[in-house]
Amino acid sequence: MASTTIAARTPITTAAQARELLGDTPGGTTPPRGEQIHDFVRDHRFERCLELGFAHGVGSVYIASALAANGRGHLTSVDVPAALERVPLASELLARAGLSDRVSLVIEPTSYTWFLHRMLRQQTVGATIEPLFDFVFIDGAHTWDVDGLAFLLVDKLLKPGGWILFDDLHWRLDPACWGEVPEAERALAQVKEVWELLVMTHPGYDEMRADESWGWAHKATTSVPQTRVVTEVAPLLVQLREAMRYVRGRARI
Repeated sequence: MASTTIAARTPITTAAQARELLGDTPGGTTPPRGEQIHDFVRDHRFERCLELGFAHGVGSVYIASALAANGRGHLTSVDVPAALERVPLASELLARAGLSDRVSLVIEPTSYTWFLHRMLRQQTVGATIEPLFDFVFIDGAHTWDVDGLAFLLVDKLLKPGGWILFDDLHWRLDPACWGEVPEAERALAQVKEVWELLVMTHPGYDEMRADESWGWAHKATTSVPQTRVVTEVAPLLVQLREAMRYVRGRARI
């Protein structure tokens, strides 16, 4: 699919500017969430960010605009070829925002786990892996097999003191689109399974918090954290909404 070349402009640097530019562009990152991730990146002054799953590039714009506001940092965003069929394209939105230089868009033929594989090879010297990223946003496959492996690989590439953010903790596979998947797997909120079974049980993270559909995990700066802080806001409304969507999907089969 051919993309439209758009002249670069002065980079946007605020969440309000990002919201105005994005308008009603579809995507899982809502304006309130976009402002939250923008402020988080600004406050922590991250330099090497990674986004797994960029779709239209909504999250990419919010992250990159924060990097531009800080005057430093770069975002690498990875997705599968289906992202090149979306309208608008992530590359077009980033160009309109004047943020193309802040973001490298990477297309992987099958899965972003293969991008992570290459990064591990690149960062491995002898038996030592040199961490590369200080912030990672996982918002792509939403499945146990892909995102479970992604977390384990990201953990090796994340610098001590870095953060991982998971989106869609309570999302479930839509039976209308995933009818061939066993019902027991469709019934699970698979990102939540990754969060509870792999992230929250990992000894290398000293702060974890879940709020509504997002999960934040902070990698400790010591090999054995002295304390662990776990905060979870019971996302009852989110769970009810996802459960209703699942039931409606079942009715369409």
